[in-house]
Amino acid sequence: MTTAKIDEAIERYVSERKKSRRNVAETKFLSYSYLACGESDVAAFMRKSRSLIRYYIDFLTVLENPLHGPQAAWLALMAIVFSFGIYMLTNEDMLTAGIFVTSGTVVNGISLYRAVIDKWVETSITIALYRELIELIDNTLPSGVETSLR
Repeated sequence: MTTAKIDEAIERYVSERKKSRRNVAETKFLSYSYLACGESDVAAFMRKSRSLIRYYIDFLTVLENPLHGPQAAWLALMAIVFSFGIYMLTNEDMLTAGIFVTSGTVVNGISLYRAVIDKWVETSITIALYRELIELIDNTLPSGVETSLR
């Protein structure tokens, strides 16, 4: 059992869950885990899957959060440039440049805002699906094994 097999099982669950209901994705995940490692190593496979999923959740929460990344800094810069464009609109000599700066900032700012929101939604959905998978693993493992994982 390698990390690549565990990653593949996790990604299969996430992609299947995005397409169909939870029961179908859970069944396919469990059947893949039995096929990937055999019946004797399923508990070890589940433990390693759970720890890897916890790592992915922490990684997505901290490092892949678009509201704390460079996109947020670009969005703040867009707000600053927009305010400078508004200032340029108030001056007769810089009116034409102000129109171009303000309109370009509005267009690019809206596009960047949509990209940030889309990435945030996608990250939130992925984290929710990972939490579903942890719940499935906790329900599948014997009760003594899951308490030692926390």
